[in-house]
Amino acid sequence: MKHFPWDNLMVLLAVVRGGTLREAAKAARMSTATLSRRLDALEERLGGKVVERTSTGCIPTELGQRVFALAEQMEEAADEIAREADTPKELVGTVRINADEWASFLLITLLPGLNRLHPGLGVEVLTSREPYNLARREADALLRYGPPDTTDLRGDRVGRVEYALYANKAYAARRQAAIANQAWHELEFVGLDEPRVEFEVERWLRTLPGANRPWLRCNYSVGVLDGVTAGGGLGVIERTVAEHVGGLVRVRDAPALTQDVWLWTHRSLYETPRFQAVRDFLKHAWLNAVAERAPPSA
Repeated sequence: MKHFPWDNLMVLLAVVRGGTLREAAKAARMSTATLSRRLDALEERLGGKVVERTSTGCIPTELGQRVFALAEQMEEAADEIAREADTPKELVGTVRINADEWASFLLITLLPGLNRLHPGLGVEVLTSREPYNLARREADALLRYGPPDTTDLRGDRVGRVEYALYANKAYAARRQAAIANQAWHELEFVGLDEPRVEFEVERWLRTLPGANRPWLRCNYSVGVLDGVTAGGGLGVIERTVAEHVGGLVRVRDAPALTQDVWLWTHRSLYETPRFQAVRDFLKHAWLNAVAERAPPSA
């Protein structure tokens, strides 16, 4: 059989997933022109169109759908082979961990201790609201709020996140009477932007009787920390993060927002020394960080 251009199948995967040549080129890290030429070459080799290119995007043909499904199977098999090859017995190399904003912040504050234990082990923290795809090796592990939901993934609880309403010391001193009397209508708030007003944190804020809508909104959670630290008003911040930063006054705890944090990985990486080292370290370090915090407010 004549040599098949397997790499061009990856181009098809990128096009179908991205929906447009531009998005596919970005994902594949090549120019749109190069990607288009490789797609043409694939269609020529297969003897038919795999996508219809329209003004609004790329739509897979019937042939394209069949080839896409087979290409995904090939991708999964290749990733399995890569995982088999990527299981060093020594604690060296890099573990890439994907987490959301608060979990990323916490992770980074805890990780220096891991470096002292295992100096040959590196960590990349990949921050995003949406989880990366472990099957496609976009990351080695995920920090998420609950156990894995598929049989391909395995995980362990490594800690928990707890939240409270905070102000910086100067703001708390200036608005001491209103805070003590829980006169929420007299106070300013920092929160998330409009697309995220239905998040649990924003719903909890609305349970404070008479509380004003946040005057300052951010499109990322740690932005709330920045706004509160700068004196913009009250905001909900993860407790370990707040105490690590310092200079903040805890006004009211929000136990309803507490969540367990789990470290997930693909089943083929679960028993590797690197994953086990990171998991065991995080369990220990997270427990210590929570134990060292100030006791809950009344």
